Amino acid sequence: MLDMAGPWGTGPYQLVEGFSTPEKRADRVVFEAHTAYWDPTRRPWLQRIVFDNTRGQKEAVELVKTAEGQVDLVTELSPLETLRVAQSPFAQVVKNRGTLMTVFGFFNMRKADSPWRDLRLRRAVNLAINREDLIRYAAKGNGGIIPALVPRQGFGYDPDLPAYPFDPGQARQLLHDAGYPTGLAVSLLASEDLAIQATVVGKMLEQVGFTVDLQLLDQVAFHQQTQVSAPAHLPAHQGWDIAVIAWPDGFNFPPLNIYHYFALNGPYAWGSELPELRQLHAQVLRTTDQAQQQAVIRQMERHTHTQAYFLFLYNPIQLYAVNKAVVFVPYVGGMLNLAEIAVTEQHWSVRKQKTLVQE
Repeated sequence: MLDMAGPWGTGPYQLVEGFSTPEKRADRVVFEAHTAYWDPTRRPWLQRIVFDNTRGQKEAVELVKTAEGQVDLVTELSPLETLRVAQSPFAQVVKNRGTLMTVFGFFNMRKADSPWRDLRLRRAVNLAINREDLIRYAAKGNGGIIPALVPRQGFGYDPDLPAYPFDPGQARQLLHDAGYPTGLAVSLLASEDLAIQATVVGKMLEQVGFTVDLQLLDQVAFHQQTQVSAPAHLPAHQGWDIAVIAWPDGFNFPPLNIYHYFALNGPYAWGSELPELRQLHAQVLRTTDQAQQQAVIRQMERHTHTQAYFLFLYNPIQLYAVNKAVVFVPYVGGMLNLAEIAVTEQHWSVRKQKTLVQE
């Protein structure tokens, strides 16, 4: 038996308790081994997996650190918790260095009289960020700088595209040239799980002349503010300026994921008209040749970078807090696939089973 705090799992297990719907997530979701699973190379190693959705992140991390028998795996571990987890007698930190995740900001170019249609301002924001310090202090070193949207291991990543440098002097000059010699007030949104990153970004923007109003929201409120049902009905009254988000590309195909969602007709597409990017997007979807696809995606990356359509930040290393007796290897895509997860003889459930047999 393995008890875990986290999202849904998939693979050679069958759901036996806790069916969830989009409207309501079950408090407890239970999977049991599907011994007749069609793929004999991926037969389940565990008898039972329990997802406990009643525990908050902080409580789950505390339990995996300080006790056995309640929580064995916590996803999305905060970088600030890694040292305390590593010092625990019960838990260890597992890192997914190949994650297909991007932390970035998107500009509200569609609000009434949006200043973000001005390329100079978008570039000023990008030049204001010291990405090395952002990763060092907000992510405790768990990340790598990227020049655009595609993560370092992602399909279409361009290793020859340089990231925006940290150049506060040029950022101030661009802010002045754009018509804001005394600065510009901006509203910065982020969900609570990115509070540290957003705070650091806000402080860096203030250093070059922006006045930042940071708003930290829970996940539901954040998506209510930033998600739209259709581009034709984008709420022009939304007054925020930049929203910071962490976004995974589980399928490792940016044109159908991050570029669709945030640039081209997706539910977070707050950019103004992007004709050249649309042409490249259509071009990559017309071919099945992977080499051609990669070449066009790199063109999309270079164009997006040149136009500073987003605030480019970093590719994070995904962190997990895991019981030391759990054998867990994360998937590159970041999805919680539990087909290969197992436990050792020292796991509390195995010891308990042996005690019952002896009695």
